[in-house]
Amino acid sequence: MPQTIRPKRNLVSATATPRINSNPTASLTKKAIHKFSFWAASLWRKSLDLFSCFPIRYKLSLIIGAIVLLVMTAFTLIVLRNQQMALKNRTTQMCYFLVQNLAESVKGDLLLAKSEKVREAVFRLQNNTIEGLEQVSIFNHKGEVIADYFKSGERIANLNAAQILNLKKFTTIERPHYLDFYYPIDSELKENDLVKQVRLGAAYLGFSKNLILTPLVHARNIAIGSALFIILFSSVGIHLISRKMAKQLQMLSNGARAVGNGNLNVQIAVTTKDELGLLAAEFNSMIQQLREKWHMQKFMSKLTVDMIKDTVRTRGKGSKAIKRNVAVLFSDVRNFSSIAEKLDPEEIVKLINIYFDLQTRIIERNHGIVDKFMGDQIMAIFQGRSMADSVLRAAVEIQRQVRMLNQARSAAGKILLEIGIGINNGSAIMGHMGSTSRMDYTVLGDVVNVASRLCASAKAGQIITSLELAHKVNGSYPTSRLKSISVKGRSQLIEVCEVDYDRDILL
Repeated sequence: MPQTIRPKRNLVSATATPRINSNPTASLTKKAIHKFSFWAASLWRKSLDLFSCFPIRYKLSLIIGAIVLLVMTAFTLIVLRNQQMALKNRTTQMCYFLVQNLAESVKGDLLLAKSEKVREAVFRLQNNTIEGLEQVSIFNHKGEVIADYFKSGERIANLNAAQILNLKKFTTIERPHYLDFYYPIDSELKENDLVKQVRLGAAYLGFSKNLILTPLVHARNIAIGSALFIILFSSVGIHLISRKMAKQLQMLSNGARAVGNGNLNVQIAVTTKDELGLLAAEFNSMIQQLREKWHMQKFMSKLTVDMIKDTVRTRGKGSKAIKRNVAVLFSDVRNFSSIAEKLDPEEIVKLINIYFDLQTRIIERNHGIVDKFMGDQIMAIFQGRSMADSVLRAAVEIQRQVRMLNQARSAAGKILLEIGIGINNGSAIMGHMGSTSRMDYTVLGDVVNVASRLCASAKAGQIITSLELAHKVNGSYPTSRLKSISVKGRSQLIEVCEVDYDRDILL
């Protein structure tokens, strides 16, 4: 096997110095290392913080681009390294056969000391114009140069004749710019029936590494160019893909922000069938359900909505019926049936909704809750310490606003509606009632029945309340005593009064 000899390096042995803890230089070095470590850690944290602030499309582009760059760099280096090793092996094999043939061709001439024949062999090799061949030399057994060829006109190696003659086999020496190949020339002689190896000399070939590795340089340039092209192309592709992914995420983020601001008219375009596309589809489904629930809440009272939330929050444990003092308001449109007979269904609904919307806004502004709409009638619930003031203030404001609305509609020649209101307060049962498939959360009790009876007794533009509720507001509103009325199921008459909302509130 060929033997490769590399130039030896001078090794400098150093005497270890005992470590002294009190050495100021060691202490300064420790401080410098600690300071550098702290600075590096701080820089790393700042880099991570800065990276976390980048938009996701830039993060994806940087991460995937860095991975592609590392992979292509590693692949290129591995390929070039393998190509270099393969090229050197092929060159070594070629030079082995070349110098071996040269040695065999001059072996007999060296044995017979025919220098001219040796020079002719070198000349023939010179005329072959072998790429990269810079020098050819033949040595005799004394280490003298018998034949020489220098392409550049001067020697490229300091040849040590003694070292060359001591070589036992084909040897390669690699230098910064050249590859040297030595082949010993031996002959077998028989002496007393013994075969003896006799050193006749050695053959030397010197090759330029730059010329030998020219194909490798071209291959390296092609590999680097291809790697750069692939990295550039992949970077553009990664940027487009990450931009598309980030756009989908941005749409989801904007949609979530819009929903958080109360906008349920959000629709995310589903452009892919991957996880992001499925997420967008699920988001749209969620918004659809929220819209349905939002519209569903319009058909339920706030009491029912609060009950549902409480039931979900407490897993069914917080929806028990309770007894509570409430104020109840009933408002009813007078002579609505006769008016409705003259109108189309669309016109009826539009007309009644105008007055319902006006009353609902006033009730909610005065901390009341519309419990239900019953035909042309509204039932509202008021709770809290100031419920008597709130319900009376709401009733007064409703009649005043209805009167102003009717004045405007009368001037425009439109149909008018007039409202009668009855209010009462007292103890009631609050809870969810109904069947297992259809339930509602409402109030039951005598206070509701009395309020409904007072509303039925009220004429158009009139507010009737129990005398008990009027006393609770300490005469804040002017009232007029009315004839006591009876309620079905009660033996005692109810003392009532009419609230005069034409005059200002009495202080």
